[in-house]
Amino acid sequence: MKKVNFEKLQAGELVQVPRTQFAPQRYGWNGWLFSEAVVIRKARSKKNNKPVVVVEMWTPKSTNDYRTVERTFYAGHVFQTNAVEIAKKFLARDNVTTKEKFYKFIERDDVTGCDWIKLLVDKGFLF
Repeated sequence: MKKVNFEKLQAGELVQVPRTQFAPQRYGWNGWLFSEAVVIRKARSKKNNKPVVVVEMWTPKSTNDYRTVERTFYAGHVFQTNAVEIAKKFLARDNVTTKEKFYKFIERDDVTGCDWIKLLVDKGFLF
């Protein structure tokens, strides 16, 4: 994972941030779940003047129920992501080429795990 350059980071960019630590005995970022997020703004911490990034991200509320939250992360904990390319590859494999086809596609019973792609569609990174 490659950290973002705080100086070049702009509002509206797609980044990857840590969401949940599932294995605290592991070293480093191995043992964390990450989520895609959209940068809202850059700032400096009031406590220690370190660079921070405020993002909007989806977090699970319950099974298949996600909500949007605003979170603040130190700039060292914000990473670049290639989620758009991965999502395009998944969607091309299933012949999903428009927003309307995507919403019909995720209603099928055999389709799961599209919540992160739905964030990309809703925020305008796809289609």
